[in-house]
Amino acid sequence: LFSFVLGIKCQTSKMPKSFLSSPGLSARPRPQQQRQLLLTLIITLLAIQGTKCCTNVLVTPSASVDGSAMISYDADSADLMGTLYHYPATKSSDDDSSFENDGGGLASPKMRQIYDWDSGRHLGAIPEAPQTYNVVGNTNEEGLVIAETTFGGIELAQPHGVIDYGSLIYITLQRASTARGAIRTMTTLLDKYGYASDGESFSIADRSGEVWIMEVIGRGKNPDKVGAVWVARRIPDGYVSSHANQARITTFPRNDPENCMYAHDVVDLAVELGLYDRIDGDDDDEKFSFSDVYDPLTFTGARFCEARVWSVFGAIDATITDKYRDYASGVNLTNRMPLWIKPEHKLSLGNITAFMANHYDNTPLETFSDIGAGLYSTPYRPHPLKWSYNGREFFNERTIGTQQTGWNFIAQIRLNLPAPLSSVLWFGVDDSATSPRFPVYGSSTRVSAAYGGLGSQDGVKEPLLSFDLTKAFWVQNMVSNFAYSRWSNISPILKDKLDSVRMRFEKELKNMDEEALSLHRELGVEDMVEYVTDYSVKAGDSLHAEWMGFYGELFVRFRDGYDIVKDDTQESCGCKTNQDGFTDEWKERIVDDTNERYMIPDGASGGGDHSDSSNGDDDDDGSAGRVSIRGSVATATLRIEKDNYVYKPIDKLKLKALQ
Repeated sequence: LFSFVLGIKCQTSKMPKSFLSSPGLSARPRPQQQRQLLLTLIITLLAIQGTKCCTNVLVTPSASVDGSAMISYDADSADLMGTLYHYPATKSSDDDSSFENDGGGLASPKMRQIYDWDSGRHLGAIPEAPQTYNVVGNTNEEGLVIAETTFGGIELAQPHGVIDYGSLIYITLQRASTARGAIRTMTTLLDKYGYASDGESFSIADRSGEVWIMEVIGRGKNPDKVGAVWVARRIPDGYVSSHANQARITTFPRNDPENCMYAHDVVDLAVELGLYDRIDGDDDDEKFSFSDVYDPLTFTGARFCEARVWSVFGAIDATITDKYRDYASGVNLTNRMPLWIKPEHKLSLGNITAFMANHYDNTPLETFSDIGAGLYSTPYRPHPLKWSYNGREFFNERTIGTQQTGWNFIAQIRLNLPAPLSSVLWFGVDDSATSPRFPVYGSSTRVSAAYGGLGSQDGVKEPLLSFDLTKAFWVQNMVSNFAYSRWSNISPILKDKLDSVRMRFEKELKNMDEEALSLHRELGVEDMVEYVTDYSVKAGDSLHAEWMGFYGELFVRFRDGYDIVKDDTQESCGCKTNQDGFTDEWKERIVDDTNERYMIPDGASGGGDHSDSSNGDDDDDGSAGRVSIRGSVATATLRIEKDNYVYKPIDKLKLKALQ
């Protein structure tokens, strides 16, 4: 039963030995602990099916080409609409905008209704802050950025909790201006109102250049223990980190508040719940590992989650690919990767874009070449991630670029610019490997209608059953899904298009920064903010229109299995129709699988389809050349146009067969 339950998340038939021998479980759990672990894993692994599985990359300023901090984020869920959320700033005033009258003349704070981001379930309400910052997506006007990935872990969510992880992000962005302030705000909210979600890894960065990874898990069902335990570590400047649905903080320093913060009871709770036995001689619990205790590593914790981090780290440092291959493959769970690495070369926006489009490219886990990739070598596979055959369990690789992404971004925090200009969200919807991104300033007071909207955390149902061409989510899905069907043909064209869009916007953004700074000096902050807002809106609108046109270009070219390109020498349509046919590899597979089923007997003259003979790769007598076949029964004559325009007669029976 234990193995079966693990199969829900981990898709493995055996309980990894490292689970019970990890630092957090120094000996085989007692029977009571075994029962508790089993029950909590059953609940957790069932519950995690409905959560958003994501990928983050965190870059510190000295690790980037332009000195900016960067955080990238894929929000991966088939139930998530690609939407750019916007929460306008509110200001303190003497009116009742932040307060409600109780009917007796007494003013009380307005209550903010809290809805679970994953399920849309109403969780409760908390007092609204009288003053909040402007929030666009996952950044605010002060240059603060917050992202996340869900690791689940031991089931310690609180049924009485009011704050879920999604609401926690957006409430914090409205109330905090720095990374340290965000950590304080988040933990204060959780300790006061309770934590309703599973384990989370948060990425937090601000315009001072600080970049933090923070991991959080609830204190359990005991109503007397409200909130969460957590550890937050500052990534050293010059380094890069990443996380992808597996807790990554193991041991951590106790006396370094500038670089590490943690809940006072992070170890005590684990001991109380029977998850950790204190080690003799370790008076300060320095051997305590947050990840090993609260999110024990399993086969698929490595293969589905840590392997994505491995693909990022390996793209930065090639030695990591081989050094941690056994770990990423789920074979050696003790060979854990470091929490962060130092790149040999500084990273650009283009580099992070490539990381977020990764399908284990150029690694032993690449997904382009096996039979599941199909004729067009697609890295994508049908859902679900786990499947069974003949009583055995199998799985597909979980890559960073994936179909079910709702929206994604790469946030740049420019330390040398004023707060309203400091953070730029390069925002896209759908698959991060196929979607274009446009820049939107964190201070923008409006967003493009093609991208804007509310989400389930606002108590609004995601409009996923309403097709709407005015929304970028649907247009970008059209391009992505068409690309999936002809990947080897379309993906090179798509990549070139994505690169050209990004480079064009990068050039525009540089000019915008200069012009906005000039406005700031001459006219003030308000005019500057309106200027960058107008640009951000127009950038989104124009990209949406451009991508609709791009879909048309792809569809015209690759319809019906052809590759139709412009050719002005062809008077009939001004185009040339190419037929790719099967690759030699697929010809071999088909013949091996079907033997002689599709073989034309020697000496037989074949008929055919007029459309398939046009611009084909074989003529009727087996000689090379492009062939155009026309004929009629009345004349019993077939005209075959070749390069030398030779006419060949054909008898009436053969002509009928051709027709």
